[in-house]
Amino acid sequence: MTSPDRITIHIRLTASLVRQLKVSAAESGRSMNAEVAARIERTFSADDADRKRALDLLAEVIAILDKGQLD
Repeated sequence: MTSPDRITIHIRLTASLVRQLKVSAAESGRSMNAEVAARIERTFSADDADRKRALDLLAEVIAILDKGQLD
């Protein structure tokens, strides 16, 4: 029985992508459904702290380039 907070969807995938998912699922010890869900969730998990850190690093690089300090 499906959990009340989960819904079922149907998607079309290439045979190549399905093979890759099967291998990844087997390697991680998950079902294909769990593998797909984990991969989708991971794409949304880049939280604000990660984004802020990336932006800070980019700003630092730009500042270095602007000063001509990059050798």
